[in-house]
Amino acid sequence: MAELALASVVFIALHILPALKLRERLIKRIGDPAYMGLFSLASVLGLAWMISAYQGAPVGDLLWVTGPGVRHATVLLMLIPFIFVVTGTTTKNPTSVLGKGALDAPQQWTGIFAITRHPVMWAIIIWAVLHLLNRPDPRSLLFFGSMGILAVAGSMRQEERKHQEFGKAWEKFAAETSHVPFAAILRGKAKLHLRDLGPWRIATAIILWLGTLYLHARILGVSPLSL
Repeated sequence: MAELALASVVFIALHILPALKLRERLIKRIGDPAYMGLFSLASVLGLAWMISAYQGAPVGDLLWVTGPGVRHATVLLMLIPFIFVVTGTTTKNPTSVLGKGALDAPQQWTGIFAITRHPVMWAIIIWAVLHLLNRPDPRSLLFFGSMGILAVAGSMRQEERKHQEFGKAWEKFAAETSHVPFAAILRGKAKLHLRDLGPWRIATAIILWLGTLYLHARILGVSPLSL
């Protein structure tokens, strides 16, 4: 547990410290491509350390007991993060690192942006919450809790940085969309048609979801139906 706690702190620090104006200084010194390469490598290594420490940590006592109904519902609900990730990474996204030109042309924000302007971050949050519901032990609380909290903090930091970077263009984008999923739709600011998400994106997400269900027990040693 001590190693998992240390790995979690290091992983969070890797993402928080650059946000404290250290990112801009490093980019000026070594350049954007080099910075992104080093940051990506450090993130992958940090995540690998967290996973290794999580697998080696003792499970501990369960904080609550989850029934089969919740487990089965979780399997279905996990399709949502897959849809968010696929649509968020295959659509030009103003909140992504490579989304600088996404706000240039005037447009009606549909598809995934009718749901949320932070699809990948919300995919991580939903994934973390669903796994915590089904694995309520101390090591999972530390692992999935750290990932979920980092995604929330990361999305809020993105809001600040993109507002500073894009100014009025970002304000218009933010006014027509929502951070919290489906909030803009409920407020009547956006309309969602499933075709706007892209049939091929939905199909890809479903294939990845089914593949993960099949491989989960073989790779991670835990069946999703017995989380």
